[in-house]
Amino acid sequence: MLRTLVIICGILLGLLVAAIVSASGHSSVLAGLRHILADPWGVVTLLDLGVGLLFIAVWLALVEPNPWRAAAWIVALFLLGNGVTLTYLLWRTCQVRHWSELFLPARSSDWR
Repeated sequence: MLRTLVIICGILLGLLVAAIVSASGHSSVLAGLRHILADPWGVVTLLDLGVGLLFIAVWLALVEPNPWRAAAWIVALFLLGNGVTLTYLLWRTCQVRHWSELFLPARSSDWR
């Protein structure tokens, strides 16, 4: 089952990277951001992205046992977006044996 997650995350990461490369050939990031911010739905989309990244950052801080590594992942997450989420899931999946270890902290005492 974890192998399926690796395959899915790998495919999604590949699609995301391909879309980024394609968009980069079309226009710059700043030009795209100006276009997005000009539309109210673009602002909503960015807000949605920000809320999702914040949720992932909190989850990552809870499940990652090394606080310095968690901080590095979170900084990368906010700089690079959901590609980092997929990369972290791929990395974490290779380190665990069960689904519960993937999504929950290593020790139950972390929930207190």
